[in-house]
Amino acid sequence: MQGRALAEERLDPYAEDLIESLRAFGYDLPTALADLVDNSIAAKAKNVRVSFCSDPGEAWVAIVDDGCGMSEPELHAAMRFARNPKHIRAQGDLGRFGLGLKTASLSQARMLTVLSINADGKLAARTWDIDYVAQRKDWLVLTQPDSEALRIAEQVGFTGQGTAIIWRKTDKVGDGRSLSRKVSDAGRELALTFHRFLATGRLNLHIGRQAITPLDPYLRRHPATQDRGTEELQTSGHSVRVNPVILPHPSRLSKQDAALASGPGGMLARQGFYVYRGDRLVVAGGWLGLGNLHKSAPTRLARIALEIPPGLDLLWAVDVRKSTVHPPIHLEPRLIELAEDVRARSEKIFTYRGAPARPQGKHSQVEPVWHQVRRLGQSDYSINRDHPLVASALSTPPGKVLEGVLRMIETALPRELIAQEIMTHGEEPPSEREQPDTEEVLATLRSLLTGLPSDLATRTALTAALLKAEPFCRYPGLVKEIIEIDSTEET
Repeated sequence: MQGRALAEERLDPYAEDLIESLRAFGYDLPTALADLVDNSIAAKAKNVRVSFCSDPGEAWVAIVDDGCGMSEPELHAAMRFARNPKHIRAQGDLGRFGLGLKTASLSQARMLTVLSINADGKLAARTWDIDYVAQRKDWLVLTQPDSEALRIAEQVGFTGQGTAIIWRKTDKVGDGRSLSRKVSDAGRELALTFHRFLATGRLNLHIGRQAITPLDPYLRRHPATQDRGTEELQTSGHSVRVNPVILPHPSRLSKQDAALASGPGGMLARQGFYVYRGDRLVVAGGWLGLGNLHKSAPTRLARIALEIPPGLDLLWAVDVRKSTVHPPIHLEPRLIELAEDVRARSEKIFTYRGAPARPQGKHSQVEPVWHQVRRLGQSDYSINRDHPLVASALSTPPGKVLEGVLRMIETALPRELIAQEIMTHGEEPPSEREQPDTEEVLATLRSLLTGLPSDLATRTALTAALLKAEPFCRYPGLVKEIIEIDSTEET
């Protein structure tokens, strides 16, 4: 073959076919908008607004920032499809493949217009119109802004330095109520994706008139959150930071904290690794296909923050949408170890919270308050009629004993077990009620103690069981003190 010319011919893709195919990269609206916010951050924008019109037949979406803007040559380059991902990018640039602006936008609409004003105050404009490309059968981008694009820009207040991205012919995102709902829902995903930027004030983001607040997936301010510290892993001359965190049990969360911890998709879906690239969240949950790890109800409190530098995209297999990654093979064993540890800690929280207290040894005849019974694939919960206190109440005229038993039943309902059962079947658990007041619990205990049998062995067994049972086990010092006082009075 050396010295001989290779036989060849030019084989360009059909423009109208390829541009339609590029719409099928798998973007949804949140990931598409996130790609455009990435560009705004790279342009040093501090304020980004997503505005929209949902009128049927006239719908549009506009993403406006106050970044540095682009000149004509810069916008011309930005509207070109693809660039070499191996090329060095500027510090803080969250892009990589040179496809995001175009593929993200055209995945939602058939017409993309970009208007940009740089420090010189000059307006640059480019428009990709899929229908125009199909008509001309060539990669032809429009270089002058049309009157409708200028009207929309004026309507959203784009008058100074920055960039406005306008989607029209919104065939995928729709119009009317569908468009309004989708854009509003996307705000929660963006609150999670850019929570570090929002929390530090580096970014102000508005969806319509609503200011987006950061969604912290780790609840670090909650006193019951377990932060296992940060570990640095070395790979290809770079350092990767890993920080395992275990969330508090759902019963210890307020409604606001529960909403933060659940995020879009719920706690069951959001467990696992949270992968960051330049402070931008790339993957929000999941176990990255490592080992035999899978999502389960008992492990839903387990989360691991994993930070990779932007320069390691190819090594970590970051996709075009910046929504999936896979770690280098030599890091897999350590990541699996960390994942198994944090999963075990999550399971332990549920095991501890849901375990019934059973006296050991010769007093093991004391029964739990509740029985779980499986019927036709569902769980029913019945009060144990053989429990000594229940049996005593049933055989004694109504009085303090019966009142104490009833109050014990009210505070001993196995909410965690019920919630876990619901989560296992893919449903959201009922909202947790607040924990009973301390004085209420102690009053219940005193009421129970007044009606215990006088037989010393039986009384000792019952008081030992109460000390280990919900809700009394949460106040061991106070409960033990009351039991000792009661024992002294009895003697």
